[in-house]
Amino acid sequence: MVGWEFPPSHTGGLGVHSYEMTRELTRLGHSVTFLTPFSGPFTPVPGVTFHYPGEAVAGTGPEYPPAYWAGETPGSPFGDSIDGYNAWVEGLSGLGSVDIVHVHDWFGTVGARALAARLGRPLVMTVHSTEYDRSLGHPWERILHREQIGISAATRIIAVSRHLRQQLIDRYSADPEKVRVIYNAVRPTERLERIDPTKRFVLYVGRLAAMKGVDTFLRAASRIADVFPDVLFVIAGEGPEYARLIHLATRLGIGDRVMFLGKVSDEEREMLLSGASVFVLPSVVEPFGIAALEAMAAGVPTIVSKTSGVAEISSSLFRVDFWDVDEFASRIAELLEYPTLRATMGDEGRWEALREGWPERARETVAVYLEAMRAEGMPI
Repeated sequence: MVGWEFPPSHTGGLGVHSYEMTRELTRLGHSVTFLTPFSGPFTPVPGVTFHYPGEAVAGTGPEYPPAYWAGETPGSPFGDSIDGYNAWVEGLSGLGSVDIVHVHDWFGTVGARALAARLGRPLVMTVHSTEYDRSLGHPWERILHREQIGISAATRIIAVSRHLRQQLIDRYSADPEKVRVIYNAVRPTERLERIDPTKRFVLYVGRLAAMKGVDTFLRAASRIADVFPDVLFVIAGEGPEYARLIHLATRLGIGDRVMFLGKVSDEEREMLLSGASVFVLPSVVEPFGIAALEAMAAGVPTIVSKTSGVAEISSSLFRVDFWDVDEFASRIAELLEYPTLRATMGDEGRWEALREGWPERARETVAVYLEAMRAEGMPI
């Protein structure tokens, strides 16, 4: 498995997916070697072996000094890091018996393609988002090219939503017969008691990037803040939009009603979800939206944009056009105003979020592996 992120150091759903998927694959009896550009630490998973460039392990391919990954080389540090990582993946040896090479997103596609070809094994690619999504239609050609390499070379492709699958077919000319949809999941946790049941807040958790539409969240909050003077609007996460969003909250006159928490730990996120009155994910583009599924699993009534992949698997949430600030404000107000509606949506959403979990998603992934092996004429 060639992946960019693995807990405890991760910025979004990709890291969660990598951890949960490897955990369930090993529970099914499979062994996983995870190839990452970073040196850890890694949350341990029995049956998962981690390798990274620069590790002091004989027989794991060429080594690159840690400074290489810190961007301290001449020229283009980011590009050099990517190229170095892919070269390391391509030349990796001492892997033992391998059935599948599975790459996540674009970062390692060049190396994964070469490694799969050298080993004579199928390549499977999971696409969690595309450069079109992340750049809001202004893709960086270098990343676009690496995405295309993986999509074109893969024997099977996994998309995390039907909407994303169609995008791969339309924009990357992916063979529809090769693309499978496997949704993300969440793991049930013990619901924590609310720290202060008398306080109400509306919550956003996620990266602060343009594609996430957090400015819509703030504009909707400004429309209803005076109607609900006891309600706080909480934003948890970090990203390039952080400073701009703080300034926007001030310009909208709600600076004293919005709490920016920055990056939060897994435990802090669970505490926030246990206490939230409403969860909002107003993304312009959201291939899946695992944070919304986590909110539903915690029993929090959830509002998402219609472009969110999570909207494909649940009817127990509100769907709103990402640009419709007034509709977001109206839906938030409804849930704050009517406790029965809030409780009903929370209970139904929790059931829908947890009816299928990571064990089911891992079995679906194994089925794709077997498909890929058969397609390449490998014995099962």
